[in-house]
Amino acid sequence: MTTRMTSPERMAAVMSGQKPDRVPVVPFIEGYATNITGISLGDFYADGDMCFDAQFASMRLHGYEQTPMYGYASCGAWEFGGKIGFPYRKGQGAPYVEEHPVNKVEDVENLKVPDFRDELPGAYKEADKVAAKCAERGMPVTVQIGSVFTAASVIAETSKFFNWVVTKPDVVHQILDKVSDMFINAVDYFADKYGPKNLLPFDGGPSESNTMISAKMFEEFAYPYVKKIHDHVRERGIPAVLMHPCADQNGNIPYYVKMREENDWSGKYVWLFGPETSIKTQIDAFGDHDVICGNINPPLFQSSSYDEVLELCRENIEEGMNSPSGYILAAGCEFPPNAAPIKVMAMVDAAEMYGKYS
Repeated sequence: MTTRMTSPERMAAVMSGQKPDRVPVVPFIEGYATNITGISLGDFYADGDMCFDAQFASMRLHGYEQTPMYGYASCGAWEFGGKIGFPYRKGQGAPYVEEHPVNKVEDVENLKVPDFRDELPGAYKEADKVAAKCAERGMPVTVQIGSVFTAASVIAETSKFFNWVVTKPDVVHQILDKVSDMFINAVDYFADKYGPKNLLPFDGGPSESNTMISAKMFEEFAYPYVKKIHDHVRERGIPAVLMHPCADQNGNIPYYVKMREENDWSGKYVWLFGPETSIKTQIDAFGDHDVICGNINPPLFQSSSYDEVLELCRENIEEGMNSPSGYILAAGCEFPPNAAPIKVMAMVDAAEMYGKYS
């Protein structure tokens, strides 16, 4: 009989290439956790202590394996001197950009890379509060170190940025280089403070998706800077990175494979693709070495019944357990903040019912 594991033991087994008692569950919950402690979504992002407390309470209540983290897609604008708004109004789901630090080409020269020495820039103040509480409890410290391309696309006024990709590529490369330096500084700050072995940094964003740029553009504008950061991750001795290529990035997969081959890193990537990328495609590309995450379409958690979610999870689990290097049941992007708690229960129930290893 398989001994029942704790959540930390379950994750440790997967990350070390061993079989846990059942597949771990990482619902990719952030804003949903506000339902557990009764705070507003705005306070969740504006106060790192509240952010941690809500996620920690949700984790304990539901019994899944995800530990607290702090991050959002519009990271970068605030850190480089712009202004963001917090999601206090109805219909808002995450922090959003109110003022871009770059609105004309001349602004690029004035961009100063945050060095993290005297004061943490922008959202990293709140991220550090979450990190400290995770470290105190022996949980991995998950901080945002990408994506460079997505961050650049909100540092500059977004429509102009995508126009410059075609008309002023040199300007775009200047922004990307400065953003990558910021993320490298973030890696160094958190690695120095909490220890490289305790980090599980997070990289990923939607602007690289093939609905936004072609795979050829990804090669030119995204890949060099992704590789620059991940080479530094290897140099710092960080053992794992959570990767979330958001939306349709099927055309970019060869470059992610190339990155793994070129940086000769002994650590593990935890791949969390969107629902546009099949589990089989992920296993074929990364399954010999890395951990594959399930990728159930997030809106289905809100629109489907408990039984329907259970069935979606069953199908995902049966495919994912074929991965030779480990599998985690997950949503393909952030779990909907307004989904009913019973949908999280369905994920954990599915892992217990269908995800046990013999």
